[in-house]
Amino acid sequence: MMKRIFLLAGLLFILPSTQASTAFQLEPANGAIAGYRGDTVGWGFLLTNTQNFLVVTGAEFQSSSSPGTFTDFISAPDNFFVVGPGFGASTAWGQSFDDSNQTGLGRFKIADDAAQGTSYGQIVLTYDLFARSPFNPAFDPDTDTLSNGNVLTANASITVNTVPIPAAFWLFASALAGLGISRRPYRR
Repeated sequence: MMKRIFLLAGLLFILPSTQASTAFQLEPANGAIAGYRGDTVGWGFLLTNTQNFLVVTGAEFQSSSSPGTFTDFISAPDNFFVVGPGFGASTAWGQSFDDSNQTGLGRFKIADDAAQGTSYGQIVLTYDLFARSPFNPAFDPDTDTLSNGNVLTANASITVNTVPIPAAFWLFASALAGLGISRRPYRR
């Protein structure tokens, strides 16, 4: 009886370390991006999954005050990828943000009239898990689906900067003011 208790306790101690490990990290690691009004900025990512097969189904930026519009790249049909151990999959998948190639998590277009400041929120990534890789010819979504609508989140922020007035502007303005003063009619 005592052996069974120790065996059961040992299994309970080991089981948490063998559970699936799924992690999501933004690039930059702190999730903070910045730009000026009208700019397009975005996030890269690293997604890891060591058990089962993960397929991303969507991403969004959730914030109470968004200074622009988010466009999801990670779940686009041209970006289909399976994250998992084996059979056409890899346990890690990452991409840097590149707007022209539409890689990374997605783009954020800062509105032309966005207020200066920082908006805090979260990137919410949704995914489905499968017992078999969708790349496997024997894959059957009816029998291989483990769960749908799973969620991973990462803190993110967008800082809207104001365009600084260049020093050359001030030099030009002071030169014009000087010319204006020197052009005043001279009184005798």
